[in-house]
Amino acid sequence: MTEDAQAAKARAGKPEAAVLGQLRKKSHEELLFLVEQLLERQPDIKPLIELLIELPLPNASQQGKTSGKGNTRTLNLSSIRKQLDGALYYAGGGWESAGLIATELSRLCGIGDGFAEAGEWANAQTVYAAITEEAIPRYEELEDEWQIAAIIDDCTGGLALCLDTQHELPEDERLSTADREELLTALFESWKFGQDYGGIDTDVVGTIVRDVTEEERKLVEEWLRQEISSGKASKWRNEGVVSFLAKLQEV
Repeated sequence: MTEDAQAAKARAGKPEAAVLGQLRKKSHEELLFLVEQLLERQPDIKPLIELLIELPLPNASQQGKTSGKGNTRTLNLSSIRKQLDGALYYAGGGWESAGLIATELSRLCGIGDGFAEAGEWANAQTVYAAITEEAIPRYEELEDEWQIAAIIDDCTGGLALCLDTQHELPEDERLSTADREELLTALFESWKFGQDYGGIDTDVVGTIVRDVTEEERKLVEEWLRQEISSGKASKWRNEGVVSFLAKLQEV
């Protein structure tokens, strides 16, 4: 079988491949016209397009990190929120809903992965944090929670990578103080989630302990003390808090 015949056979087995083949033949103007038509007929797709516009191309990610964009946030947070709303609120009820939600959240997490692979850490952080901030409070409402916990852990791993990578970057590409605090807040919330429900395999404590500045260490210690003084934490979480504090103070 010739190479062309093999390609034709592959396209026949994958309808989306045939569509992509047709799109590759279109000019820039023709592609813009198609997008305009999609937006007219499916206006709900606009937030997703706004989000994907900023996503680096796969070949760009494979060629290496995007120089100069490590601390540049270009994403519109409202676009991410609308996608999360769609995933969390419109999947419907019943035993299939958690699987549908997990699929959509996984796709969004994959967008964060694409930014991380390109070295666009501020954008990656924005995606990962938005997912965990929305998914954690609604965790108990969902059936088959383990699927959602797995996505939360994936995003937590992405957040940990964002923090771990900062010391390797040129100073002018590192996250700002405000962005780092947002990143630490998201990691801390994931840690609390893991203490209450399990499912978080990412070493949040180890990441924070080795990566925080002295000022950030004091901030995290204050968060931990607030957990104890609030009286709302479970015995299990209190034990985790004490262990977390001890590790912070060892360094």
